[in-house]
Amino acid sequence: MNVSPEEVTGALTVLWVLILRLFRRHVVAFWLAALPGVILHEISHWMVAFATFGRPGFPRFIPKKMGNAYALGRVPIHNPRWFNGALIGLSPLLLMPLAYAVIVYGTPGRFSWLGGWQFILTPLIAAECLLECIPSRPDLRLVSLSSIPLGIVGALAYLFWVR
Repeated sequence: MNVSPEEVTGALTVLWVLILRLFRRHVVAFWLAALPGVILHEISHWMVAFATFGRPGFPRFIPKKMGNAYALGRVPIHNPRWFNGALIGLSPLLLMPLAYAVIVYGTPGRFSWLGGWQFILTPLIAAECLLECIPSRPDLRLVSLSSIPLGIVGALAYLFWVR
């Protein structure tokens, strides 16, 4: 039975996601363990907001209690509009193709002792991407502000295209 390096990396990525999820109940430990993913999550918001004229503020990565939950990071958006709210809110989904690229391009072509560190670091980075790729509740609130106008514009564009 031959196992490819990509299969090993994929299995180790799932293992890392499960290990990182164990820290979820302890805010400080989870924040320390998930900090690289939190940074990627907030930077994705910042980059999409910048590209769509959302005027993003400086990202913050210190946990803040908001109701019954903690926000591990946040990016203030000073110009959310109907055309950019959904894009900004859903931008963490871009971390899924990033995780795939990390696995594909970060996995060594064959097993060796010199490439052993890549079998630890590559799945960890991919797991951080996958752990933080889900938009949060405030992200989904931002999406809801612009989803109806975007849906109407999309429906009108489809009707115009079909005719």
